[in-house]
Amino acid sequence: MTRPPHVLITAGSTREPVDEVRWWTNIFTGRTGLDIALRMLDIADVTLLTANAEHARYCHEVRGASGVLTTVFFQTHGDLAEMIPTHLARRETQAVFMTAAVSDYKPTGAYQIMESRRIEGTDPSQYQWIVRDVQARKIRGAHERIAIAAERTLKLIDQFRRAWDYRGLLFKFKLEVGISEKDLMAIAEASRQQSGADAIVANTLEMVRGDSPGAWIIDARGATRVARGELPKALRDYAAEHIKRSQA
Repeated sequence: MTRPPHVLITAGSTREPVDEVRWWTNIFTGRTGLDIALRMLDIADVTLLTANAEHARYCHEVRGASGVLTTVFFQTHGDLAEMIPTHLARRETQAVFMTAAVSDYKPTGAYQIMESRRIEGTDPSQYQWIVRDVQARKIRGAHERIAIAAERTLKLIDQFRRAWDYRGLLFKFKLEVGISEKDLMAIAEASRQQSGADAIVANTLEMVRGDSPGAWIIDARGATRVARGELPKALRDYAAEHIKRSQA
């Protein structure tokens, strides 16, 4: 019996440790990724790498019309960076949806701000700080002001084409804040090309929280605005069309 096509989806927010009891993370829950994964079961087996522990626990090996959903839990950027190429190598994958909100930075230390002096004549403002290292297994709450230093993380979406030699359908997801939808579309298209993605789902925080939540699906052919509730179906149809063409 022929196996169904395979789709890989990442979802949820990476969490980077500040100390042993605190995390650096963001507001996203992984619900969009789960909704897409459940819809993709109409056409494929799905592996969902998710940072949402409840989704991983309760949705493990859900069966759909054409495939099985397998969930795998991750927490950090490092976890996800190891898991993605492992799963790509394990089974031929026809489509990837990188919905996970991956941290752009990871904490590298905590410092008490002893003195802060604005450097005159700088615009935007620059400051000169004197700090004391206060990193600990649990950073004390007695400090008046602290600063968390961080370093940039590897852009995982860019590794699919460049490092992991993935050649199937690649969907990038992008969120911006405080810009117009016209500007969003231009930024998203440039971002899509930079990562070598076939298509990108782009929205703003204002679009997410607005009266008519939705997103733009943008590829080389153009852009389509889709309501939030219709996004999983639209992406399933997009993936189904791609898989059909690739198998012809």
